[in-house]
Amino acid sequence: MTEMTLIEALEKLALISKNGLDTLIYIHESTNEHVKIGEAVKAIRHHAIDIYESNNYSITHDGIRKIEDDGNLGEIVYRVKKNA
Repeated sequence: MTEMTLIEALEKLALISKNGLDTLIYIHESTNEHVKIGEAVKAIRHHAIDIYESNNYSITHDGIRKIEDDGNLGEIVYRVKKNA
């Protein structure tokens, strides 16, 4: 499992997604609301600079997950919208 910052994970997800930075993703706590990967990256850079400094995220088959302190995969942070 490769650990990366949240921004790195979003950018890598954009690279492997067919729509790139325009790929729609769901935010974990709001399953009815989606945002483009490019917009999520801009928001993180603008509002919470230190959130992307730590390497505790991983890309999985179902989206981006936070890596817990014990090294196990935790909750999903972003999920790709399948029917975009």
